[in-house]
Amino acid sequence: MKKFDVIMFNMSSFSEWEEGVSNRNYHVLQQLLQNDQIGKILAVDYLPLNFKRALRNYKENIALNLKDAKVVNRKWTSKVTKVSDKLYVYSGVNFCLRPNKTLNNIKKVALDLNFGDVVVWSFFPFVAPYLNNLGQKLTVFEAVDNWLNHSSYQKYQQRLTESYNIFKNQADLIFTVSQKLVHFFDDQPNVYWIPNGVDYKHYNQKFALVNRDIADIPKPIIGYIGVIQDRVDLKLIEHLARANPKKSIVLVGPVWSEQDELKKAVNNLKNIYFLGYKSYNEAPMYIQQFDIGIIPHQQAEFSASTNPMKMYEYLACGKPVVATQNSGTENIEDMIAVANNSEDFNDKLNDLLKSDNDDKKQERQEFVKKHSWISAADKMMDLINKKLS
Repeated sequence: MKKFDVIMFNMSSFSEWEEGVSNRNYHVLQQLLQNDQIGKILAVDYLPLNFKRALRNYKENIALNLKDAKVVNRKWTSKVTKVSDKLYVYSGVNFCLRPNKTLNNIKKVALDLNFGDVVVWSFFPFVAPYLNNLGQKLTVFEAVDNWLNHSSYQKYQQRLTESYNIFKNQADLIFTVSQKLVHFFDDQPNVYWIPNGVDYKHYNQKFALVNRDIADIPKPIIGYIGVIQDRVDLKLIEHLARANPKKSIVLVGPVWSEQDELKKAVNNLKNIYFLGYKSYNEAPMYIQQFDIGIIPHQQAEFSASTNPMKMYEYLACGKPVVATQNSGTENIEDMIAVANNSEDFNDKLNDLLKSDNDDKKQERQEFVKKHSWISAADKMMDLINKKLS
């Protein structure tokens, strides 16, 4: 197949990935970097929608430099960094005030880097109205959850709706993480459900030492890993803690401010442990200490449009999994338990703990191997090549 270059609009900043943040965007980028058909990639850091985020972008992405990388172009409001011969990162702060100028700057950077045939690959919906002048051969949009239902984007409903409609009408390909999002884009023939994946080897690496913050916690451990935001049902967590006083509830991940009050309410329960943020490299160590993994998400519209990466990560470590209904688990529900309510969640959790054994652990691990990021990226590339040809 003919080579092409990629301009990728990210849902994170590259510096966040360097610090250990992991999401679908990160894993897809890593796979493209290993693909010989891809020439060069210009990864565009998360574009700020307001002044507060612009200031953060300046501090983290322009004032500071990426590790082991070379700055090849620096201006007051933007910077281009060469990470490797294949990967360049664009960081900017002007998008909230001058989106068209930002996109023109990105186009100029691509021209200066001698980009040839270009595929625009966007994880960032807000860029949709400004893509017409990039001269791309193909436009790919990644629908990672439905941001219309995300608490962080309630101020941007009109812009989001407009952007989603533009991608629906103009994108050559749309990849979604859930079946619900396929319906959101009207089940068009160019919309494909490609669920998340996992790096199986990463989650089965061995650790000579286990960090004390989890090693000293009494077993059995009921574990959760991920950002503790408003979709996490801390009232369900409290119910599980009270129903299982001899079991430890371990929550690994940063707590968003809107959950602070609920965190205070459950913090007096001695068998609940908040361990804070852990990097992608540390995550396997923590999940390996769990006896069971849980997905206690609110049964809300946002959760229904997701496909939690943590469920693949739990299974890669061989752990049994219990999830709430309507939390984006539909493609692997044969391998996990899905609960109707708090009591049912607790019953299924205890049943799985009692019946777990080495054979079931191996069965889970064999099952999840087919849900690799390599497989997901290969499907995406096959669809892109069909469009290009």
